[in-house]
Amino acid sequence: MAYRFLVDFVNRLVAWDGWRGRIMATVMARGNADMEIAAVELVNPKTDANVVMIGCGPGVGVVAGARRTPNGMVIGLDPSALMVGRTRTRCRKAQVEHITRIEQAAAESLPVPDHSQDAVVSVNNIQLWNDRAIGLDECVRVLAPGGEIVVLLHTWAIPDAVPDDEWVQQLCADLSARDVSVEPPETRWFLSGRAVVLVGRSVK
Repeated sequence: MAYRFLVDFVNRLVAWDGWRGRIMATVMARGNADMEIAAVELVNPKTDANVVMIGCGPGVGVVAGARRTPNGMVIGLDPSALMVGRTRTRCRKAQVEHITRIEQAAAESLPVPDHSQDAVVSVNNIQLWNDRAIGLDECVRVLAPGGEIVVLLHTWAIPDAVPDDEWVQQLCADLSARDVSVEPPETRWFLSGRAVVLVGRSVK
């Protein structure tokens, strides 16, 4: 519970850079690690897969993905310069920097070619996108035919103004409207709390 309130406080009230961002990066690296790893397991990438991780934070998921794709490439994107730096450092220490690319970017403008990615992953950040419609358009644009979208989000991070079920149903509908076949959403318990787990596959 303490993790939940700390993340919620920082997420709502402070920036993602500077000394407060450094605190947040440490909290995320520990508290979100099991969710990041679960997202990679859901993708189950081939060894030569290309995966883009939106809002990669301190890079736990990027490293986990890179270890599964030694002949591919994992692209980690985050709007925070501090998180980009943390991810690059984590990749260097894990000796996977040669199969990762880390850049400062938001979901609404992915610096990735069309139809080039086998999977797009978002863990605990889709609720922060400035424009979800544009972000989802970008996700679909970069997916290769048959590519997967994996979204994990704490249920307590779903905007308060919308009932949880309604929010999830709308996200599923938004993906379906973009030719993504969505599996029935699930909820799972993680170290940091209960989360929605959503997996879709591009049918284009």
